[in-house]
Amino acid sequence: MTLKPSELPLLVALDVLLEECNVTRAASRLHVSQPALSAQLAKLRRLFGDPLLVPSETGRGMVPTPRAESMAGVLRDALARLTAIHRPDQGFDPRRDAATFHIRGNDSANAMLAPLLLQRLHAFHNPSLRLAFRIDDENADALAQFEQGEIDILVAPEERIPASLKARSLVTDQFAMIQRKGHPRGCDAPDLDAYCALAHVMVSPSGHLHGGIDRHLKSLGRQRHIVASVAYAGLLSEVLVTTDLVCTLPGSMARAMGPDVDIIALPFALPSLRLSMAWHVRADKQASHQWLREILMAVAHERPDTNLCQNKAYRHA
Repeated sequence: MTLKPSELPLLVALDVLLEECNVTRAASRLHVSQPALSAQLAKLRRLFGDPLLVPSETGRGMVPTPRAESMAGVLRDALARLTAIHRPDQGFDPRRDAATFHIRGNDSANAMLAPLLLQRLHAFHNPSLRLAFRIDDENADALAQFEQGEIDILVAPEERIPASLKARSLVTDQFAMIQRKGHPRGCDAPDLDAYCALAHVMVSPSGHLHGGIDRHLKSLGRQRHIVASVAYAGLLSEVLVTTDLVCTLPGSMARAMGPDVDIIALPFALPSLRLSMAWHVRADKQASHQWLREILMAVAHERPDTNLCQNKAYRHA
């Protein structure tokens, strides 16, 4: 479907209709009559081949169709960008300005950043300030995603950041082992033999039962006992607290698991995990993007040690 230039104003009407879900209130906001807005809605339905809004079963207002719901966020973002064209970037006020940020990171990075970042944004009580996290896919073209407006920030190990992107070091982290509180093995750090003999679970979106840690152990002539992998970090916490499995994670992600797990020092040295955030040069001077980057830096350094094992100090960067 291709919109004619004369039909573009209809998108403004649709945005307000989707927000209000009421023709009368939407007409008042748009300063048009209710019959005129109803006529615009009829045109929109023909253009998209979808009812878009249907009467609510309660008899109060209207509800969006699945097609309309899928369009709402994209439409709001597009209109916000168009609105910004006619004025210089005069700063960003998170208490009132609308913005949707798309952050791509692996499961570990998202688990580390998302809770604290969402807490920061929620404190502004601004419903127009939104976040969307997406899982990092090493096979996806990050540069293309930036250029097409699909992502605003990439969080990844520094060696995976494309050279053409702007970047800033976010966190340097050490790996550690985690286990449930009250694990029968106790709270002391294991030696290498004991570590390898434990039953391990790992995070792998692709379902692998080996990873970088196993390659490092192989270089030492050792092999750990992996019995399970989970696709997402969100599943890991439940697995750990209900079993005697252990897991090796970056320290920041381990601390994000909450108070029901202990963090244990590893019996061997692993290279530090160095995460950076990257962004496209075109967003470098954008006020909202600069604000987001500063918030990310602040969040990355909020690293509470609330679940350290009492009998063995865990050192982290």
